Amino acid sequence: DEFRFPGQRLVVGVEASPPLKMFRVPGNLNSSALRSFKATIASRLTCRLFSTAPRLLASERDGVDEIDDPDFFDMVLSKYKHAVSLVEERLIDRLRTDSPYLFKTDKERSAHVSGVMKIVRPCNHMLYVSFPLTRDNGELEVIEGYRAQHSQHRRPCKGGIRYAENVTASEVSALAALMTYKCAIVDVPFGGAKAGIKINPANYSVNELEKITRRFAMELAKKRFLGPGVDVPAPDMGTGEREMSWIADTYAMTYGQGDINSHACVTGKPISQGGIHGRVSATGKVCWVQ
Repeated sequence: DEFRFPGQRLVVGVEASPPLKMFRVPGNLNSSALRSFKATIASRLTCRLFSTAPRLLASERDGVDEIDDPDFFDMVLSKYKHAVSLVEERLIDRLRTDSPYLFKTDKERSAHVSGVMKIVRPCNHMLYVSFPLTRDNGELEVIEGYRAQHSQHRRPCKGGIRYAENVTASEVSALAALMTYKCAIVDVPFGGAKAGIKINPANYSVNELEKITRRFAMELAKKRFLGPGVDVPAPDMGTGEREMSWIADTYAMTYGQGDINSHACVTGKPISQGGIHGRVSATGKVCWVQ
């Protein structure tokens, strides 16, 4: 199809597979024309829009505030950039007091603070996995999942595992970053992490969910994305005590064999398997001390 905007022509290719149609939008299309295009298409049919402009690496996203359609991680980086601008001078002042001999000039202090802020900004590691699942009816299906480790400045990495159809690498990266910041603010000694599997748990039997969870745990453990003192998941949206017990059992029987602390590879376990009282309600009560 063809659409005309002031001063330019946009040719839209359709990869037809009703009811979903995919439209490729040139990356150099200005924001005004893009909004007009979206409005025109939305009035005709349900579609998904995506740009041919490449996504920038976290280290390259200095102009993130100018992105027309930012993803979740872009939004987190934008807020992070604003937060840095608010605290940078105070951090430099602290270096004058705490380390007067380590950095002799304000230029050195400013360079050090700026460097640390750049280190904290990106997501350090992102693991993408896909594996087959044999469903109860004999059909084969490919399951996709992610685990992001935002920072290892303090160990272990800590963050939940969610089961949701709309999970993306950007989402888990953003949530991992937020976990790092939350732990740092209250001085909890964890780095931030987050995981997600692209499924709707309501569409799978208990047997299928157990297969998915145990296989995902194995994939994480093989790459050192699971283990006490290394990376410790927790329940999140679509998961709970049951899934955590499957993960702990899988790790204890394989990579954690012989480790007395193997069940510490996850939190949120059932009380009977090493969990603690008050964990479920702790989020609503802000914190739980035992």
